[in-house]
Amino acid sequence: MKFAIVGSVLSIFLASVSSQTTFPAPIAGSDETVVRDPSIFYNSDSKKYFVFSTGNNISIFTSPTLNGPWPEDDVGSVLPDCSVIDLPGNCVLWAPDISFNDGLYTLYYAVSTFGTQNSAIGVATSSSMEPGTWTDLGEVISSAPGDSYNTIDPNLISDSVGLQLVFGSYWDGMFQIDLSPGVNDQASPLPGNHLAGASGRPAEGAFVYKPTSQPFYYFFFSDGVTPVVGSPRPAAGTEYKVLVGRGADAQGPFFDELGNDLVSFTAGSLVLGSHDNVFAPGGQSIYADPISGRDVIVYHYVKLSDPVGGPSYLGINYLDFSSGWPVVVA
Repeated sequence: MKFAIVGSVLSIFLASVSSQTTFPAPIAGSDETVVRDPSIFYNSDSKKYFVFSTGNNISIFTSPTLNGPWPEDDVGSVLPDCSVIDLPGNCVLWAPDISFNDGLYTLYYAVSTFGTQNSAIGVATSSSMEPGTWTDLGEVISSAPGDSYNTIDPNLISDSVGLQLVFGSYWDGMFQIDLSPGVNDQASPLPGNHLAGASGRPAEGAFVYKPTSQPFYYFFFSDGVTPVVGSPRPAAGTEYKVLVGRGADAQGPFFDELGNDLVSFTAGSLVLGSHDNVFAPGGQSIYADPISGRDVIVYHYVKLSDPVGGPSYLGINYLDFSSGWPVVVA
C-alpha cells in the first residue's frame, strides 16, 4: 500500500536535492478521484486509459482522456473475490503495477497488513484490463517477520536482460530479483539486488523507467511519511515526496544529482514535493503516454484544504527529461 510507518525521518530533511523549487498543479480533471498508489495504462483497442488503485481489491478507473472524467460511479475491481494468496490482507490488496507482456496486461499487487513483513506479491493477467477479465496467478514472492526486506510495492521491469521485479519498503530497502520464464516465476534468490534504501529509511514505492529521449534508467521512489485516512498528518517536512536517481541500466546502481548511491540513507533528488494545495505526493508510477507522446507521472496526494484525515486524490503531470533529470511540468 506504500504506507510508511512514522519514524526514521531524518532522511527527509537531508535528501531531496533538486534545482526545481516550484511545481505546477496536477492537470485538470482528476482532483476529485480518490486513489492510492495509482498505476496507469492505455488500451488502444478500447481507446481508454485505465488507472488502478489500492482499495476495492484493486480499483479500476477508466477515462477516454488523461483529463478525465474518471467516473467513480462506474469503478470496477481487478480481484473482487480476493486474492488466492493465503495471507491476512488477501481481501485488502495494495499497490498495483500495470504493464503489458506477451500479449497480456499484467498487474502485480501486494498482500500484507499495515506495518508488518507478513507480506506477498501476487500477479494477475487480463486480455483487456476490463473488470471480470482478470486471472489471478497467485504468489510470486513473499516475506516473513525477521527478513531483511518486505515484499510489497512491486514494479516490473522488462529490458534486454529479461524480466525483473523490484519491491521493498523500509527495513533494508528496495531490491530486485529476476523472473523467468513467466511473470510469476521467481528466477533468483531473495532479497536480490539491493538498489535503494537502508537501515529502516522511510522509502518505498520503487518505479524504474527509461524515457526514449535519454540513455539512462531512472529509479523513482517515495520517501517520507504518507498521510493515512483517519489519522493526523505527518509534520511538515517529514511527509511523502517523490525522489529519483539514475543509472546506466535497469539493474543499477542508481545515483542522485550529487553522485550519491541510492543505497545511502540520505540519497535521492527531489522530483515532486508538497506545494500549494498539494500535500505529501507519492505512490507514483511513470508512463510513456502513446497519445500525447509525453512522459507522464501519476501519484496520489492529500489536499491541504481538506479536513485532516481525509482521502488522497489522483494527481497527473507530465515530465520533462531534457536536462537529463525529470522535471515536473504542466
